[in-house]
Formats: sequence, C-alpha cells, structure tokens
Amino acid sequence: MNPLNLNTILHQFHSGLYTESCFVLAEGWYEDSVFHVNAFGFPPIEPSSTTRAYYGNVNFFGGPSTTAVKASAKLKQLEEENEDAMFVIISDMWLDSVEVLEKIQTMFSGYSAMPPTCFIFCGNFSSAPYGKNQVKSLKESLKALADLICEHPSIQSSSRFVFVPGPEDPGPSTILPRPPLAEHITEEFRQRVPFSVFTTNPCRIQYCSQEIVVIREDLVNKMCRNCVRLPSSNLDIPNHFVKTILSQGHLTPLPLYVSPVYWAYDYALRVYPVPDAIIFADKYDPFSISNSDCLCINPGSFPRSGFSFKVYYPSNRMVEDSKLQGL
Repeated sequence: MNPLNLNTILHQFHSGLYTESCFVLAEGWYEDSVFHVNAFGFPPIEPSSTTRAYYGNVNFFGGPSTTAVKASAKLKQLEEENEDAMFVIISDMWLDSVEVLEKIQTMFSGYSAMPPTCFIFCGNFSSAPYGKNQVKSLKESLKALADLICEHPSIQSSSRFVFVPGPEDPGPSTILPRPPLAEHITEEFRQRVPFSVFTTNPCRIQYCSQEIVVIREDLVNKMCRNCVRLPSSNLDIPNHFVKTILSQGHLTPLPLYVSPVYWAYDYALRVYPVPDAIIFADKYDPFSISNSDCLCINPGSFPRSGFSFKVYYPSNRMVEDSKLQGL
C-alpha cells in the first residue's frame, strides 16, 4: 500500500471546529502521488428522519423498549396536549453558595403555583471543589436543598429532579462518562425527595416521543483550545460548535489525552441518530441553536451569568431564556 502525501498549503476550512480525531471530508485533486487539498469540510449531518427512513423503529436511544418511542402516535399526542410541561435547566448549581440557594428559593416560590415537569440540575454542585471536607460539605448542601424543596409541597410531590454530576464533583477524575454521585452522599436527599434521580454524565431522558441528551462538560472552550484552526468569525462559535458535534455524531470529538473516555462506554457519548434535544451544560455564554431538527441548549453557568437558566417546553419545542438577577 503506497503512502498518501498531502499538500494542504492552500486550503479552505468550511464552518466547524476542526480538532484532532474528528472526521473530515477533504476536497482537491490527486497528482504524482500527492493529494492536493483545497478545502476541508465535515460529513453532512444526517437528520433523524433520514436515519429512521433506513432503520425503521429500531431503538438506538436506550431504555427498556425495543422500538423507538418516536414511533408512538399516542405518546406524540400526549406530548402535544400537555402544553404546561416544562423542563427547568440549571448548570453550575453551587449548593454551598448562600446567594445561589437564595435564588433557588426565589425560583421555587415562583414555580410553586405551577410546578415544572422536571428540574435538571447540573454540577458542579460546589463552588470550592476538592479538599478533605468536600463530601461532608456536599451532604450538608443537599440537605439544605431538600429543606427548600420540602417548603414547597406542590413542587416536592409533582416535579422530578435530575442531578447530573460536573467535572469537579466527587468522582473519577475527568474521564467520561462519569458515574452518578455516590449513594452515601445522596441517600438522605433521596429519602426526603422521592422523585429525584442522581444520574450519570452524560445522561439520556425520554419524555413522551422526545429523546433528550444532557452532558455537563466545558466543551466549547476545550474544543476551541484544541482546534487545528479557529474559525475566522469568533462571534459565531456556538454555531460552529453545534455543527461539529452533530456532524461527528459524538459529544467529545477530541483526542483521548484531551478528553479521556472510558472505552467500554463510549457508546453513551454518541449522538446518532440525532436526538430531539441536546443540553450542553457549559460555562460558555448561554445559547439555543436548532440544527437538523435538533435543539441544542446551553443554560450557561448559573452563578457566573447573572443567575440565568433555560426553560424548555416540549409541546412546542420552544426554549425560554430566564434570569433571576435583581430579584
């Protein structure tokens, strides 16, 4: 097999964040054993509808069902009829911060008359990670959160609570996927708030006919830092980022030395077929971008962005920007 020499001195990069380990399509001409590249692009994003046309109702997403929930007309009808359903999404929920807990109290008071379907709380759950008292401090912080929830019986009895661990929460270093917070940390909270789920990072949520992926990782900056070439327009970084993730079909298209992956569970990071929504809980500025029928949502860092968060309405697939600053 003859080696292929590349000449990429004169080249154009189409939109996206080009990192090591990502798949690219190279356009050019082959001459004298040299491939002269004049343009790089990503593989086209395949919408979920196209994938389903080939594979039918096979369940790629996970869960107990052998068929995809998207095939259920009854679930789709329930989803559209339940217009009050909403998901409240918060990232960097520093439970050891008095100011954060005050804002959460304000939020619960506002939602107590109409409790959300689900609160998605993403880590880090501590503003001061590490240290010998981290686990003890986190237990006490969760107890304080349980006290707040129990003050609002309508929310405690009606809403679901999903906790996604962050990169600096107790756990195995920076490797993905991350296991849930340890049971001995969350045991008391789960007893007091029965509708709580402490899940992996990333995790998958199935709501009626919708498939939702949640990941808590500071991916935008990490991918920009490891770009072969940054896009010329920095204003459009979120669009470049979303296009890259969806065209690669993977949540972390980075070399393993930058973003280590537990290889046996790499499939948990794949986003093929494209889900209905991906929640990128990232410290980068908040954004909501729709690409190829996939809604990509970043709530931003709650304490760092003026206490901003996102509210997702599944019935019409709309995202609402919310903020608690000044309240």
